[in-house]
Amino acid sequence: MRLPVFRGPPSCAPLRRSRALCVGIACALVWGCTSCGRGDAVGAPGHAGPPPAAVEVFTVEPEPFHDTVQLVGQLEADESVVLKSEVPGLIEEIHFQEGQEVAKGVVLFRLRDAEQIARLHEAEAQLALARDVARRTRELKSRSVAAEAQLERAVAELAVAEARVEVARVALDKMRVHAPFDGILGARLVSPGDRVGTNAALGQIDAVAKLQLVFAVPEIAVTLARVGAPVAVKVAPYPDETFPGEVYFVSPTLDPTTRRLTLKAAIPNPDRKLRPGLFANLAIELGVRKDALRIPEEAVAYDAGGSFVWRVGEGHLAERVPVQLGIRRDGRVEIKSGLAKGDTIVSSGTHKVVAGAPVAPVAPAAAAAGPQDGA
Repeated sequence: MRLPVFRGPPSCAPLRRSRALCVGIACALVWGCTSCGRGDAVGAPGHAGPPPAAVEVFTVEPEPFHDTVQLVGQLEADESVVLKSEVPGLIEEIHFQEGQEVAKGVVLFRLRDAEQIARLHEAEAQLALARDVARRTRELKSRSVAAEAQLERAVAELAVAEARVEVARVALDKMRVHAPFDGILGARLVSPGDRVGTNAALGQIDAVAKLQLVFAVPEIAVTLARVGAPVAVKVAPYPDETFPGEVYFVSPTLDPTTRRLTLKAAIPNPDRKLRPGLFANLAIELGVRKDALRIPEEAVAYDAGGSFVWRVGEGHLAERVPVQLGIRRDGRVEIKSGLAKGDTIVSSGTHKVVAGAPVAPVAPAAAAAGPQDGA
């Protein structure tokens, strides 16, 4: 009789293999479902992608543009004269105060003139005698008592006497120094009692009711410099004020050393604020373009191909447009070529734009918050 052999409890290996198979099948199902979900999203025609970049836009419109050049010049007196005497003599009187404003013709200095006054009196007495002789000779001639030759001689002597009076008056007038024009007197350089010659400087007078601004324009702007061009002047003592003027002189030749053209502008100075010798910053208008295209400077971008802007086309799609730039002023730049009237361009947020990608025009405040929203 064979005894049964005890083999122990049943093995667990089949159970473990069954569990591993179930886990594998479940993972495969999950991966397949996930992959199918991603494939549907990518391939779906309604997939939106990233939102359009929020940017500010600017519509290009023609506008008048005043072509001006910023230059530096110097203010000078409209007229300036060093006062001198026509004849040597002794200073007798001085009839002004230093810094005084005087009118044309006013006597400023008087030299000792007693001799000239006496000679004038002598000439006037001789003139009175000559007039009396000529009068009596005419009466005698009318009664046929005096000859024609006597009358002619009396008339000639009268003319000589009148001329001597004029000479004496001129000699007396030379003993006085008059103001040659309206102006302000500087420091006097002589005192009463000084003996002066014809080359001695007595003082200086400057016409300051209107000043002249002397400046130069570069050779490239010669064709635009013209008489009548308006200028705006600023000086250091009055940084917040602008003094208007107008060009009245354009030099016919250029300076051969600096290759610049000298211009002069008249600057009214009714309040006497401006003084000769001040340096001035000026803006001169060289011309006016009525249909200039100007855009904000921040709208211009640069790359290896040069300067360009982003134009917003149909569907708000961005298009790269090369542009040729002109004059920059006050945060705006002139566009010489590349854009036309009515074009809409990106004026702020150009760094967010991609060629062919849509953009979302927004108000300035919203554009500032656009990058955070997009992120």
